[in-house]
Amino acid sequence: MKKSIVLAAAIFMSTVLHAQTKYNITGQVSTSLNASKAVVSYPMDDNGGEYLADTIYLNNGRFVYTGSIGRPQLAELNLITSRAEGSERTSSNGDDNMRNVALFYLDGNVEISFDAAGKASYSGGGKDQQAWRAYEKMTLDRMKEKPETVGGMEFFEELVQDFVVAYPDTYTSVDLMDLFTQSSINPDLVEPMYNALSIRMKQSEKVLGWIDKLEQAKVAVSGTLEAPAFTLNDVKGNPISLASYRGGYVLVDFWASWCVPCREENPNVLAAYEKYKDKDFTVLAVSLDTKKDLWLKAIEEDKLPWTQVCDFKASNSEVSQLYQISSIPANVLVDPKGFIVAKDLRGKALQDKLADLLGN
Repeated sequence: MKKSIVLAAAIFMSTVLHAQTKYNITGQVSTSLNASKAVVSYPMDDNGGEYLADTIYLNNGRFVYTGSIGRPQLAELNLITSRAEGSERTSSNGDDNMRNVALFYLDGNVEISFDAAGKASYSGGGKDQQAWRAYEKMTLDRMKEKPETVGGMEFFEELVQDFVVAYPDTYTSVDLMDLFTQSSINPDLVEPMYNALSIRMKQSEKVLGWIDKLEQAKVAVSGTLEAPAFTLNDVKGNPISLASYRGGYVLVDFWASWCVPCREENPNVLAAYEKYKDKDFTVLAVSLDTKKDLWLKAIEEDKLPWTQVCDFKASNSEVSQLYQISSIPANVLVDPKGFIVAKDLRGKALQDKLADLLGN
């Protein structure tokens, strides 16, 4: 009897571990697009390897793509169209970016139709395809509700947070969290999303791949780790040490003149600085620039009043390596005793954290 139970359990576990998601993608393409084939690409697994790319040939404007995969994955399909002889290729604009392109999950029976303008519409699909369509709708609705935040990191943070809470048992949620888990992790942002995930998703390969990083990030901002000491020269060549900021809160802000997201975030940092500069808060900016003239020009253009330091070594900067900065913008909030209490505070999160520590 015991052997039968063990055998049944082994068969069950083998089935779970080797479960496959079947998909059947059918498409109809307007003949006016002159498309003869399409290329579909997607990741084969969650290990970060190369994408698989398959060519699909159309027959009278129709195509079929079937198969199975370890779990539902987001795929991109691009129509290969031919131009009439002598025609000119027009430059694309914002409205053209998704022409002749389809984004969908390899998940169940999905039908895709391309109209004469090359715009794709969808029907059918399994749980993750339906969740993906819901995310697209949620994105469009949020863009209409908060047009002033579109494109900013705060927009995507709130959007993905709300989506994960609404769809906690989908790989779609896990995939969207890539935006916040593939480099440095902000535990204040990621941990609530992780907690919202279903048990099944918490045990998914992708989540298990970054859960240790989340735990390490929580320790890093617990106020128990001292901020690594450093000294760099300011714009006039004077040495500035982090230790000289003891006694107040200081945001060590990593940025560069060439970093567009950094420049977009500067107004938010400036607003926080102006609000809390008289409450024992300041900013120490560490630039990853390599050219002094461009660095100084950006400081003037963005009207940044706090101390700026740089060693002009870009990603080879000893300070960025000391703080394990893999991408910018990035920042570290250091308390009056020199301990790290927060990391990667952007948008509203910076204001909220300072309000908690220093009051409104």
